[in-house]
Amino acid sequence: MKMQSLTTSISVLALTVAFSAAASAQSLDYTAMSELFGEPVTAGATGAPQRASDVPATMIIITQADIERFPEYDIPGILRHYAGIDYNRYGYGDGQVSIRGAATPYSPRLLVLVNGREVYLDSYGYTAWSTLPVQLEEIQQIEVVKGAQSALYGFNAVAGVVNIITRNPQHGNYATARVNVETDGGFDAAFVGARQFGDRAAVRVSYGNAETSELPAGVNATSAIALATSDFHRETGAVEGRFALTNKVNLTAEATFTNVDQSEMTSVYTSARALYELRSYKVELEADTDYGVISALAYRNESEIAYSFGPLSAELTTFRVQDLFKVGTNNTFRIGAEYRDGQTASFPDPGNGDFGYESMAASVMWNHKFSNTWDLTLAGRYDVVDWSRDGAPTALYSFTQDDYSVSFEEFSYNAALVWRPSFGGSMRFMAGRGIQAPTSFDIGFTLQTTAGGNPIILSGNPNMVPSIVDSFEVAYDRSLTPTIDMRAAVFMQDTSDVRGQFGLFPDLLPPAVTIPTLLFDNRGDTTTTGFELGFAGDPEGHWDWDANYTYQKTEDDLDGTFGLGHVQNFEGATPTHLFNGHLGWTGEQLSVDGFVNYVADTTSPLQPVFGVPTQVDIDAYVAVSLRAGYRFNDHVAVSVNAQNANFGDGENTGANAQGESRVWFGLSSSF
Repeated sequence: MKMQSLTTSISVLALTVAFSAAASAQSLDYTAMSELFGEPVTAGATGAPQRASDVPATMIIITQADIERFPEYDIPGILRHYAGIDYNRYGYGDGQVSIRGAATPYSPRLLVLVNGREVYLDSYGYTAWSTLPVQLEEIQQIEVVKGAQSALYGFNAVAGVVNIITRNPQHGNYATARVNVETDGGFDAAFVGARQFGDRAAVRVSYGNAETSELPAGVNATSAIALATSDFHRETGAVEGRFALTNKVNLTAEATFTNVDQSEMTSVYTSARALYELRSYKVELEADTDYGVISALAYRNESEIAYSFGPLSAELTTFRVQDLFKVGTNNTFRIGAEYRDGQTASFPDPGNGDFGYESMAASVMWNHKFSNTWDLTLAGRYDVVDWSRDGAPTALYSFTQDDYSVSFEEFSYNAALVWRPSFGGSMRFMAGRGIQAPTSFDIGFTLQTTAGGNPIILSGNPNMVPSIVDSFEVAYDRSLTPTIDMRAAVFMQDTSDVRGQFGLFPDLLPPAVTIPTLLFDNRGDTTTTGFELGFAGDPEGHWDWDANYTYQKTEDDLDGTFGLGHVQNFEGATPTHLFNGHLGWTGEQLSVDGFVNYVADTTSPLQPVFGVPTQVDIDAYVAVSLRAGYRFNDHVAVSVNAQNANFGDGENTGANAQGESRVWFGLSSSF
């Protein structure tokens, strides 16, 4: 007991020092703090530095050392190895993940951030993971937060958050060049580097370029066969500057670009080809003042996307200010305000008026430490969103310009009680309410087309309401022995007014409208309950291992039936059982790692463009992946990677594309 109390006191003291030095998610020295505490450290949840074991949320922290050991080429591939993560691969670059529920095409319920900037495409409502302008080698850590987190993390953090933090160039110079060459001729090359210029300035740059063959089309996805003959292309770049204007004022500026051409699956379960051209600009000012750590963030995301149904052009501009401060020694507060302006050009029909929204939000967070064994975190956020359209759709459509002048106001919250019992470990009791706002696609899509030679209209719906996600969880983490750790959680996640799909039968018929009209709409409720159990071992010597199991059961109460109402089927698309295992051996220069993933059987809708949908049965499967790395010295390393080594030329793992074995050789040089 005395040793535990002493350790806790030292931890509190060190974190207090870090806090007083204006440590934040952007300026915290994660490596130094993690070495100090013997576990990862984050500032993502509350804004203040915390050990992973103290975070008021179920959070997975994936470090750069972890990333280096995976035989994976992108972030969705890495995430599939962790408990509570549902994963589908619809194309080489189109991996989709969800937390505690079906990973659907264009998965809409996961907020993804890179250094505090939203990379979630809120024009359509999903994350195109291949477009993230970040290379794996420049990532400091990936934080995966489970459950509704809108009050702590912001807009659309409804089922979870993936927070990607890159290495801070102010903490040391580095440069790494890497090339992966696949056995079938594909390649993926990247350069990342950082350099300090005196004590006041530092710059980080990165560039990546990849080209490889697409995955083979799914067994029943005839429309994907032609798309799979084209290669996957990806080019990204980023430059970031960090400047210490004074000893207490820091400025960060960043610009990125991404160009991607890939095969993917749309939210209405059709195979498609998409070309992405994305740009972003971000500035953040942070000051350590007598009133706390005050930060002001502004960023702009610009996207030009050529979808199969037409082009989409959109811009998102966000301003956020917050103050993180302490009252006494046991109370930490964060207050903030945010303004968002999202604008989308009329699409796919360019003549129906541009549209968009403006939103204002206010948030507050309070963390109170009752003692070394109990602390409480409460957070609330209030959003006001106003939609508008600058022109009237043509008379063929059922909505007028005034119909798009709609508003909604919603409150979200997070509450977490953390208990560190005398018998060891940390127990968390958590509840949250997340708000999933309708997207520009949901509200403003307008397209006149034909089905079976007959004219129909596909239309967004300004009468849609936000989806509400309520999550409840009890989690327990502890060390069973000095070398074995355990993580366990029981959870429930309920979504009401599910963000829906276009119907398969017209929602509006003549004489109410001139042409039969299919609407995007809310489609009912769905609930997922389950539990997670994981163990990790790091015995003395060269070996380490980890294993996790997830049980999840989904029950739908959706409007309509398959074949008439819509194609959603979360019950069928959510695997009941997930298992992941890893065994690794590390020597002075050689490391070898093996991974296994088990996914229970599922079903997935598959819809030809405006055709009759079918349900595709996906049998349970096991994937085995291997990696071996050899480091010649501090500057040169090589690796051989076999992803899904047992799949051969094709394994039926999804409706749109088959999984297949990919083998590549890697060469990296650090200087």
